Amino acid sequence: MNLTPNEILIISLVALITLGPKQLPVAVRKAAKGLSELRRHSSELRAEVSSVVDRAVEDSHDVELQRQVQETGDLESEKQKARESE
Repeated sequence: MNLTPNEILIISLVALITLGPKQLPVAVRKAAKGLSELRRHSSELRAEVSSVVDRAVEDSHDVELQRQVQETGDLESEKQKARESE
């Protein structure tokens, strides 16, 4: 969010008029706590998604490596059979 100082001032004045001076600090604390929790959950979700993607990439690399090893073994077997038949 990119709020200019004028926008923050207007929002603050509207909140002060709407909530009053007694309820405004309580509302600000609740909003700050809510934003803090939202950031924490967002961070946890981002870390979990990153972990899942990393595991998927590792698994994909493992499968590709096994396929290449299998192909190499098959080629070696074919070469050996060709040598034996000569």
